[in-house]
Amino acid sequence: MSFLTEYSLWFAILCILVGAGYSFLLYYKNKNTAFDKNAKRVMYIFRGVAVALIAFLLLAPMLKLTVKKTEKPIIVVGADNTESIILTPDSNFYTTTFKTNYHNFIQHLQKNYDVVHYTLGSSVQLIQDNTTLNYSEKSTNLAALFDEINNYYTNRNIGAVVLFTDGIFNEGANPLYLAEKQKFPVYTIGMGNPEAQPDLFISNIVYNKQTFLGNLFPVEIKVSATQLAGKNTTLTVSDGTHDIYTKNIAISGNHFFETVRFTLTAKEKGVHRYQVSLTSVEGEISTKNNASAFLIEVVDQREKIAIIYHAPHPDIAAIKGALETSDRYQIDIFSTDKLPANIDDYVLFILHQLPSNNQQANNLVTKIQAAGSACWYIVGETTQLSAFNSLNLGLNIVQNKNLRNDAMPAFNDNFVSFTFSDEAKKMLSKFPPITTPFGEYKSAVSSNTFLYQKINSITTNYPLFLFNDNNIGKTGILTGTGIWQWKVYNYLYANNHDVFNEIINKTVLYLSAKGDRSFFRVMVKNVYNENTPVEFTAELYNDSYELQNDPEVGFQYTDKEGKKYEALFSKQNNGYFLSLGKLPTGTYSWNAHVKFGDKSYSKSGVFTVQELMLESLNLVANHSLLQAISESTQGKFYTASDFSSLENDIRKNEHIKTIASYQKRYSLFLNSWWYYFAILLLLGTEWFLRKWGGGY
Repeated sequence: MSFLTEYSLWFAILCILVGAGYSFLLYYKNKNTAFDKNAKRVMYIFRGVAVALIAFLLLAPMLKLTVKKTEKPIIVVGADNTESIILTPDSNFYTTTFKTNYHNFIQHLQKNYDVVHYTLGSSVQLIQDNTTLNYSEKSTNLAALFDEINNYYTNRNIGAVVLFTDGIFNEGANPLYLAEKQKFPVYTIGMGNPEAQPDLFISNIVYNKQTFLGNLFPVEIKVSATQLAGKNTTLTVSDGTHDIYTKNIAISGNHFFETVRFTLTAKEKGVHRYQVSLTSVEGEISTKNNASAFLIEVVDQREKIAIIYHAPHPDIAAIKGALETSDRYQIDIFSTDKLPANIDDYVLFILHQLPSNNQQANNLVTKIQAAGSACWYIVGETTQLSAFNSLNLGLNIVQNKNLRNDAMPAFNDNFVSFTFSDEAKKMLSKFPPITTPFGEYKSAVSSNTFLYQKINSITTNYPLFLFNDNNIGKTGILTGTGIWQWKVYNYLYANNHDVFNEIINKTVLYLSAKGDRSFFRVMVKNVYNENTPVEFTAELYNDSYELQNDPEVGFQYTDKEGKKYEALFSKQNNGYFLSLGKLPTGTYSWNAHVKFGDKSYSKSGVFTVQELMLESLNLVANHSLLQAISESTQGKFYTASDFSSLENDIRKNEHIKTIASYQKRYSLFLNSWWYYFAILLLLGTEWFLRKWGGGY
C-alpha cells in the first residue's frame, strides 16, 4: 500500500496552514466568547485539523493498493447425453452404476476445484447441479464444448477438460482439430463399446427433398450390417397405407453394405412421408435403427432462375450448386454476350458484377427493372458503381478511390424477412471475409439489412447483404464477391454445405416468392427436425400496407391424435413471433387468427416434425478418436469404469493448481467513508465543546 496525490505533497503544508489560520481567526481573534483556556486549545486543534483535511481533498489524495487475487483451477466436465449411449447391450450400466460413479466423481472434484459441468448433445448445456443424465439428445456435437470454452473461458485458469463420451459425433467439426489448439490437458473417458456388435441398420437415405407433380424421383437406401453374415432381411418402403417397394437382402459378410436404388412417382401435391424398415435379425443389439423415414415435398411447377455474369467467377458455380440441392428451380447461366431472349420466363435474375461497362448488359438491367422482376445484384470489382447507383435499388456506394475491404459477415438480429437457424448464425460468424468496395454506403429507409460488414473485428453499419422491396420489385444486394469461400469453409468445419445452401436458398426463395398482398401473413417451414424448435413469424398490415402489431394474434394447432393447443404470438419489432418449442414427431395442422379494427383475418396450414435417427446409425464407439485427443493435449484416456485413476491423475498433475495474480487498485479519499467520518467526528466534537462552553 502506498500514498499518492494528484499534486505535489508540498501543498499539504499549505493545507495545514489554512487549517491553522482559520482556527486562529476563529478562536484567538474572536473575543466575543470567553472559553476555558484548555477547552479553547482542544477546539482550536479539532477545527484546524478538520479544515486541513477538507483542504487536503483538493490535492485528490488516494491510496494505491496491491491486491492479491487467487483463482482455483477450473475443471470443465462434458458428459455425452445422447441416445447412442443407451442403444447398446451395456445400457443398464450407464443408467445405474455409471451415473452413481459419475456424480460421486463430480462431488469429489468440487472440494478442490471449480467444476463447470456440461451435458453434450447438438449443443452444450450448462448444468448448475448434478442433474441426472437422461441420454435423450438426438445428435452429438463434441466440438461445441471446445467452442464454449474458447468463447467463455479465455484467459481463465482452465486446469483440465474431462470428456465423457463414446467418441461418436454427427454434427459440427472434428473435435480433434479444436482440441489440438488447447493449452490444457483433455482427459477422455470412453463410453460405449468400440467392438463391432451384431447389428443391422439403415445408414443413410439419399433423396431430393422436393420434386414435381408427375415426376419419377430416385431414392437410395444404404443398408449396413455387422457381424451378421449369412442372415437375411427384407427392406420395405411404405407411404403410410400401402407397401410401395420391397426387396429381400442376403447379408453376405460381417461388414456388409448395400445400396438399394429405386424410383417413386409423385402423384399428389404436398408433403409426403415414406417409412423405411428392415425386418429384425436374431441377435442384433438394437432394432431402433432398423427403421427410418423421409419426407418429400411435391410441387406442381419448376421456377426458372437466370444467372448472368460479366466474367467467369467461382461464386457462380457455388450459387448454382446450392440452388441445385432443390428440385424446384431450373438454373440458366448466361454471359453478357449471350443474354436471355425473354425475361418474362424467369422469376429471378442473379446479376454478378453487373451493371458493368458492357452497354448491352446495362440495357438488360433496365429491361428487368421495367418488368418489375426480382433481382439479386452481386457487387464486384468490375461493377460500374455510377450505373449501379443510378438504378435506385435502395443502396448507394460512393467511392473516391478504387480500394477494397475484406469484410466478414455479421448477422443483423433485427432481420425478420425470413428465419435463420441458430446453427447457421453461429457458423456465419466464423466465415472468412469477402472483398467489398471501400467507400461510403447509404441505405434507403425501405431497405432491410440481412448482414453487416465486420471489418478488422469491428461490426460496422455498412451493409454486406440487404434487401429492398419497393415499386420496382424485390431486390437483393450482396456488396462483395468471394462467397465461394463460405461454401469451402462450411465443408471444412461441418463436413457439409448446409449453412451455405441455407443462405442461398432462403435468399432466392424470399426474392422469387410472388408478392403476398394479403393484410395478414404467416411464415412457417413445412418440415422441422424433432430436436429443433417449431417457430412462426407473422405480419399484419393496414390498408396502406404499413406494418402493425397492436392487436393480439391467436394461434391454435392440432397434433396427430386430434388434441388441440392454444398459444399467442409475441410482439417483436413490427411483427409477431411464436415458438412452440420442440414437438413430438408427427404432422400438425395450425390456424392463426387476428381481429384488426372491424376486420378478421386468419391463416392455416400444416407442418411436419420428423424423427432424427442420427444417434442410432452408428453404435460402434470411437475410442481411437478419444485417445488421439488426449495424446495431443498431454491428457490421458480411461475406460468408463476407471474413475479412481482419473481422479488421482488430476490431483497429481502439478500444472493443475491455484494461480495468484496481483492487481493494482486506487482508492480516492474523496470516495472513502472513513475520511468523511473523521472530519465529521472532529467537527462534531468541536461543536459539542463550544456549546458546552456557552459559545454560539
